[in-house]
Amino acid sequence: GAGVEEDDRPPGAAEPAEEDPPGYIDEFRLQYAHFKSALEVFQLNPKGQDTKNFSRLVRFLAHVIPCYKKEPESRDFAPRLIQLLEKQYEVLSKDVRALATQALMQLSNRGIVSRFDVMPVFFKLFRCQDKTLRTAIFSHLVNDVSKLNRKSRDHKLNSKLQAFFLSMLKDSHPMAVKKSLDVIIEIWSRKLWNDGRVVNAVADMAFSKIPKVKAAALRFFLGVHDNREDNKKKALIPESVQMKNLYLQNSSITNVRRRKKRLRKMERAKKAIKRSHMEEEGSAFKSLAALDLLYDPQAFADRLFSQLRSSTDAFELRLLMMNVISRLIGAHRLLVLNFYPFIQKYLHSGQTSITKILAYLAQASHSLVPPEELAPLIRSLADNFVSDRSSPEVMAVGLNAIREVCARCPLALEADLLQDLTQYKKSKSKGVMMAARSLIAAFREVDPSKLSRKDRGKDASIRMDKNETHEYAGVDRKDAKDNEVLQELMREGDRGAKDAAAPAKQKRKSFGGVRFLTAKDFRKMKTMKEMQSRKRKRGDAKEVEAEEEEASDVENPTGIEIESGDEEADNDMGEGMDAKKSSEGGDKDEDTDNDEDDEDDFEFEDEKYIAEEGVEIDEDAIVGYRPRKKMNKEERRATIKAGRDNIQKKWAMRNPSGTTNREKLKNKPFMLSKYSKKTSKKKNMTSFEQQKAHTKHVKHLKKSSKKNLKSMRGKA
Repeated sequence: GAGVEEDDRPPGAAEPAEEDPPGYIDEFRLQYAHFKSALEVFQLNPKGQDTKNFSRLVRFLAHVIPCYKKEPESRDFAPRLIQLLEKQYEVLSKDVRALATQALMQLSNRGIVSRFDVMPVFFKLFRCQDKTLRTAIFSHLVNDVSKLNRKSRDHKLNSKLQAFFLSMLKDSHPMAVKKSLDVIIEIWSRKLWNDGRVVNAVADMAFSKIPKVKAAALRFFLGVHDNREDNKKKALIPESVQMKNLYLQNSSITNVRRRKKRLRKMERAKKAIKRSHMEEEGSAFKSLAALDLLYDPQAFADRLFSQLRSSTDAFELRLLMMNVISRLIGAHRLLVLNFYPFIQKYLHSGQTSITKILAYLAQASHSLVPPEELAPLIRSLADNFVSDRSSPEVMAVGLNAIREVCARCPLALEADLLQDLTQYKKSKSKGVMMAARSLIAAFREVDPSKLSRKDRGKDASIRMDKNETHEYAGVDRKDAKDNEVLQELMREGDRGAKDAAAPAKQKRKSFGGVRFLTAKDFRKMKTMKEMQSRKRKRGDAKEVEAEEEEASDVENPTGIEIESGDEEADNDMGEGMDAKKSSEGGDKDEDTDNDEDDEDDFEFEDEKYIAEEGVEIDEDAIVGYRPRKKMNKEERRATIKAGRDNIQKKWAMRNPSGTTNREKLKNKPFMLSKYSKKTSKKKNMTSFEQQKAHTKHVKHLKKSSKKNLKSMRGKA
């Protein structure tokens, strides 16, 4: 096996040793002895010019060592490289450092060296001023954890790895801490480590003194890593188009060899397409858990706000802090009352990123915030934004911000101020008009009593007649109905508990005198419903009504009289309409001067606005309607060109096999087609040949028309 000198060794010299390890064991030992001597020389002068020989030896041994795992030289190679990198990584040349790191990655992947021996060196190499090396180490660490959890999850090993990775966040070097945090966040985004331990460790990094580390930790809680992946997935080709392309590429699969192998490959590709689109649909729930897994959200929000108040960081970083605090307050319904006066000083139209700040204010609003805390902010918005001296765009932003805040805390806005703001519904500016109408639609849902009578709408007037008004920290209307039913059940139970004459069998099936439904009752109800449905089909309405009366004892065994939902709704509608008519009749004299406005009373009755607490509010919701600006000639040309490029890209995505020959002929230059053989042949055709070609063409047309007619009849 030996006999080839080191300098004359070809690049593929490791292949014979991999094919026949016993025959090349002497060669392996000789090369390892050369490596040891070269390493000693190299350690004395790491910046020496003769690095080619040492690099060739490291590359050769990294490939060959997996074939000689039991040899002592194999166990000694990795520790020597680790020692070299730990002690002299700063003075090594860029190429040698990258080669030694790559050799350790290769040995770790093949199980020659433990990952816990190699990872401390990799995290130490994050300190190097070598971006390529840092990127390679980052990818290796993430892929190593991903490969470890691909088939099954070893919780003990994962816990040990987590402890090691999180300990690296306490490094003194800023770049090492930043890259360690990036590794942890990337592993989280791949849904490998989704527990509270990781989330709270990242939360501690939000108070780091390193601005880049702090920004990365804050973006983690805002779900920026998830949005990046979602944007990539949105650019995916539709599933139907991908399937069609797959079938087109394998259309000739019946005429090739190894048909079963090709079919299996095609099935794997189909599963991969479906899996990618399933992940795309479920990606919306990924960023939800980070805020929910905090151990103490209130303490975290208070600590972050105290840091924000005394912060001298860049304004973009302070905006990130505001965003995280507002998301925490909205998601967990926290009370950080000093946050609202802090934001109030930014509420003027000349403030940088004012639309973002207004969105953060709306995110931090919820029903448990005291109205007196938000009322000064609403007044500031009305004074600084919604005034006649402001531009229409500024007025629209102010109205939209008031709407978003008041939809979550309606008691913060007084009725007089609201009615003044709703007067802008007749503004000539479309953005202001739409913002005012959306404010009216929001208050129709949350608190219509503050609107003037002509702005309430039919549904809101009915709710007002039923005395369904909004109170601070009050119970929702649905919850109130449920509470009434529950109280009625409890009262019935108290009455039944006093009844001492109840039979023993009945007592076993009851609690507090209220009898529970048994399996026998459910069977009776099921048979009754089946009989009713059969008789409804036959049209026996009288028998159905009689059976419904008989079944009422089984369906309502508690003895509580509960009206059906439809009858209750009809009665409420009737009472509401009567009350509305009487109120309209009583208010006729008061509104005689407003006859011109009566036409607009219900002109946007169908518009509804429903606000959800704890969700992210987009900046576009604050900006609202934007009129399209007129483009000059150069901008129009640029948009036309971009549209053409997009069409070509879409066509290439939908047709991966390329264009057909007939489509290529359309773009063929005229002079080429004029002097082509096909054209010259047509020119020189005799009359007999022309007649023959015409007959053939007519015959083909008749044949194709018959086929089309037959297919149309089959469809009919």
